Amino acid sequence: MAIQHFKVSKKLTYSDIISKLELPTVIVDHMNRFMKGKHFLDLKAADIWGQEWPLRYYTRPKGNREGPVFTTGWRQFVEAKRLQVGDEFIFYGNQVRVDDGEVKMVHMIEVKRPGPVTFQNEPVTLDAEYAPA
Repeated sequence: MAIQHFKVSKKLTYSDIISKLELPTVIVDHMNRFMKGKHFLDLKAADIWGQEWPLRYYTRPKGNREGPVFTTGWRQFVEAKRLQVGDEFIFYGNQVRVDDGEVKMVHMIEVKRPGPVTFQNEPVTLDAEYAPA
């Protein structure tokens, strides 16, 4: 059984699309416990299809602002999923117990976009892969 550990979301900006993804700072508390004193963490995040995407989570090693971002691997995800400015990015971590009884963190990634269909005058949100570009 998976227990949700954290969930963050944001609307993608032009800078997020062309460079690196600036993450909400609330994620820092959740990620720091896995970083073991480093300022980066290489992880894999599964999309809705179960495909794993290698990403590097990075925070500034010095300074007043932590500025968490995804760097390495982010652009490949953007291009493969044809992400756009305004898409809603969702990243979450679930704690799961593996076969040997150990608890580990599994990361998931989703991107939502308003679709062409509305319900009660509100756009129905679709996974970015299904929404028209």
